[in-house]
Amino acid sequence: MSVIGPSCDLPSETSPGCGCAEKAVQPGGKAAGAAVTTAVVAAACTACCVLPFTLPAVVLASAGGLIAVLDHAHGLMTKLAIAVAICAWGWIVWRSRTSGLKIRSSVLAAMCAATVLTATAALWPVMEPAVFHALGVVKKPKAPAS
Repeated sequence: MSVIGPSCDLPSETSPGCGCAEKAVQPGGKAAGAAVTTAVVAAACTACCVLPFTLPAVVLASAGGLIAVLDHAHGLMTKLAIAVAICAWGWIVWRSRTSGLKIRSSVLAAMCAATVLTATAALWPVMEPAVFHALGVVKKPKAPAS
């Protein structure tokens, strides 16, 4: 008597060998497969039909909140950018003098661009009316509260 079971023969032309015996069909297998298929199709339909309507609203709401936060941080960030630009110019000049090396043109170009952008951000409240007027954009005056 074998503990493992009947011995397994190698496959031949007439015998499929072990592991290829017919498996018993479990009751309810087709119903479970149909339920899983239905669930997968429902999930796919939900993703295809609901996401195009909800995703833009979620993205725009998140972007609007981020813009509102950045708008309130404009003054602080502009002051921080001015401080960083001044410190960067000082550090570049100091390193150039202590090492005796010439400042590379790419560094000068990047720092000049950063300085121009920082100055534009700092002067924007002063420049805004002139820029909007030149572009033909007119802000409507607020109606008095009644």
